[in-house]
Amino acid sequence: MITLPISSEMEKLIEQLPENEKKTLSLLIQAFVSRPKRTMSQVMDSMANYAKKEGLDKDKLDDLLSDE
Repeated sequence: MITLPISSEMEKLIEQLPENEKKTLSLLIQAFVSRPKRTMSQVMDSMANYAKKEGLDKDKLDDLLSDE
């Protein structure tokens, strides 16, 4: 296991994630790191396409990203 520097706020948010979401986050990081020839933009596009396939629309995303 490696350690990455993140803010304490982000650490708390990650700790609160359900295990399946932690696994998804881990897979996303692995996908980014294992394909170094991909740009961040390409990775983000892949993530957006995956989210769409999983039914995450703009409204749901806005809800997830809101501070409320």
